[in-house]
Amino acid sequence: MWDWFSDALRENPQIAIFLTLGIGFFIGKLHFKSIVLGSVTGTLLAGVIVGQVDVTIDPLIKSVAFIAFLFALGYNVGPQFFAGLRSDGLKQLALAVISCVVGLLGVYVVAQVLGYGVGWGAGLLAGGLTQSAVIGVASSAIEKLPGITPDQIATYESQIAVGYSVCYLVGTAAAAYFLSSVAPRLVGTKDLAEESAELERKLGTATSPDVAKAYYAIVRRTYRLTDSPLVGQTVADLEAEVSQHGHPIIVHRMRRDGAVSLVSPDTVLQVDDVVTVSTRRHDLVAEHPENFAVEVDDADLLDYQVETLPLVVTNKDVAGRTIGEVMAQYGPRIFVRSLTRAAIEVPWSDSTVLHLGDELEVQGAQEYVEAIVAHFGYAARTSDATDLSYVGIGITLGCLVGLPTMAIAGADIGLTTSGGALILGLLFGYLRSRRPTFGQFPPAANWLMSTGGLCLFVGIVGLVAAPSFVDGVKDKGLGLLVGGLVVTLFPMVTCLFLGKYVFKFSTPILLGIIAGANTTTAAIGAVTDRAKSQVPVIGYTVPYAVGNVLLTIWGSVIVALLA
Repeated sequence: MWDWFSDALRENPQIAIFLTLGIGFFIGKLHFKSIVLGSVTGTLLAGVIVGQVDVTIDPLIKSVAFIAFLFALGYNVGPQFFAGLRSDGLKQLALAVISCVVGLLGVYVVAQVLGYGVGWGAGLLAGGLTQSAVIGVASSAIEKLPGITPDQIATYESQIAVGYSVCYLVGTAAAAYFLSSVAPRLVGTKDLAEESAELERKLGTATSPDVAKAYYAIVRRTYRLTDSPLVGQTVADLEAEVSQHGHPIIVHRMRRDGAVSLVSPDTVLQVDDVVTVSTRRHDLVAEHPENFAVEVDDADLLDYQVETLPLVVTNKDVAGRTIGEVMAQYGPRIFVRSLTRAAIEVPWSDSTVLHLGDELEVQGAQEYVEAIVAHFGYAARTSDATDLSYVGIGITLGCLVGLPTMAIAGADIGLTTSGGALILGLLFGYLRSRRPTFGQFPPAANWLMSTGGLCLFVGIVGLVAAPSFVDGVKDKGLGLLVGGLVVTLFPMVTCLFLGKYVFKFSTPILLGIIAGANTTTAAIGAVTDRAKSQVPVIGYTVPYAVGNVLLTIWGSVIVALLA
């Protein structure tokens, strides 16, 4: 039975690929406390297991998958990458660049000390700095080294896979523990949660630890007006008076003498009018509406269309202004629910400054929501369609841009087709955020190209490297463990003190910057858990975009340095 199965995998390598993906994503879900292996590492390990039967895979499949991944990666971080070039993000960008450069220097020094060549050095970089994309970029650069043979290429690629696997596991765990538990104390922060809470209060995003998330839910109620001072006032007067107390409400519809109608700002309120009131739950409680009205159950009055819509900021007149200022001008009768930046939800307040590419989720009566879409840029409505012409042209141009090379130290060095795809992905993602009328790339399709493409690539790397994987671990395992730990912590420690004492970042924001620059998702999760706050995420987005770009490019650079 086993012979039949192994023969089936060798004769039909497509079966081995899908088996690797299936096992890999299952392994990726396994976790220890806050540390999760992740689908990429899981798929690589699965490839090593399945590949013990010695499967031969066409390298073209691996190349296509990796190029697709890099374009999608660039597309995702493009808006935030270019946003970081503005003055308000330059400090974060500068520290992220320093982190990446120090990380590259650390890899080079450790590789020299341990006597590593291009294969082990690239694996050390990919795993120690937790950037999976290095695997493909370094492999492409190795293939272009002068005089290299196919057997040498296979050996180096196997070394990259082994180095990545060992160092990634160590690097992920070390980064999460160091940033969440050790780093705060090194810069004098005894209680990260308290400092994060204080920063939340300064930013106006503080939440009460004694209430559930529903505390911020937007609620709608119907009230019958009693003989109170409100009678005889206009709707505009009522909303203005309540807003002066810091608890804004919106009156949308009313029932008078049995007839339901929309209200206008100059509608005069009468005794026994039944009105809809929309507000945040805590504002409703604080305003005590029972003092001037009686709550009633009027399902018909509340039967109107409410729309929740993410608005993407592409309008220059909105970018650079605060949420409170923009909403007061364009959407005073609409509620803000959340702010997403670079695919990560970040804390916000009325004083939060909007950036190009930000996604602001708003909610309100449909006619009000639709009326403000044009002021922000465009609405990210749910759609399954993908503009494949945009994606295909972007990848084609990227590959063409990456073809030219330059002779450096006897080696032809260039962006390579994969590096070109990353650069054009950045540009096309940025262009899409500025001109959303073309280039639609919905999350599901994007995920398939980014996560799916990367996992397909590393799965094939594992399949090809499997026969020599175990021997590689036995031979270099201890050195990789120690070297990977040094590579992971060296840029983090350096930037921790630079960020605190030179750039003057607060500790929660600084930890987010370091996690982002090193592209360690597990670390930002551990930091926010320890901080009991999402405030560190504010420092994560721009450095994450920078780190993804530079660390990926370092794959070619480390090959040139060690060749």
